[in-house]
Amino acid sequence: MASDVGLESLLGYAREDRVGLSVVLAVAGAKVGEDAAFTEKIAALLSVVGALIDRGAVPGDLVGKDRDFVAWPGSKDDVLSRLACEVKALGEEAATGELCWIHAPAPEACF
Repeated sequence: MASDVGLESLLGYAREDRVGLSVVLAVAGAKVGEDAAFTEKIAALLSVVGALIDRGAVPGDLVGKDRDFVAWPGSKDDVLSRLACEVKALGEEAATGELCWIHAPAPEACF
């Protein structure tokens, strides 16, 4: 499936750095098409973010002077619900850094 390529690309990027939501929206938009309604784009965004969460990535914020990544707390459903509410409240597609960032932190080493 073509969207898997975009998803894996996002995941690779998220492992190296933080991914702005506008990049995730571009992948989600490709799933539903450029002319899709805003509600369809939100559903696609939540689907992509949910798939990223399933693969170890998490939404969060950049905080402090050093812009440290802090993951949003809660379960997958909690996080997706928060994202849906924030995107709907914004009323338009989010720009990079406007609502959250996506990051796939390296797994903790077990010794």
